[in-house]
Amino acid sequence: MNRIDNQPAHVGGVVPSGLVEMGKLGALVGLCGAGADNLRRVRREEIEPAAALAETLRVGLAAGLATATAALVASPLRPSPPLSLIATLATGTAVMYALSQESTAIPNGDDHV
Repeated sequence: MNRIDNQPAHVGGVVPSGLVEMGKLGALVGLCGAGADNLRRVRREEIEPAAALAETLRVGLAAGLATATAALVASPLRPSPPLSLIATLATGTAVMYALSQESTAIPNGDDHV
């Protein structure tokens, strides 16, 4: 809260609690999608239930982070809906891509790039 006028502090045009809410919404959507996908995989015996739960939680967390980050990046562009949409899609996709990178470590411990 701003001490002068009792209004929420803003970060880049976005109220921080709004970012938290966007992150929670993104996590919820990610958990639902990953949960449904992993339930099918468990039923087809492609994955163990514990691994499915871990993967579902990982995707949910990544989706929450991607959504909050995308909202933060797009917020200054609200006056231009097309630019805001493009920024949201690009940022969300980039964050999900970065968080879903598979390990490229070579068995001897050296990193392969």
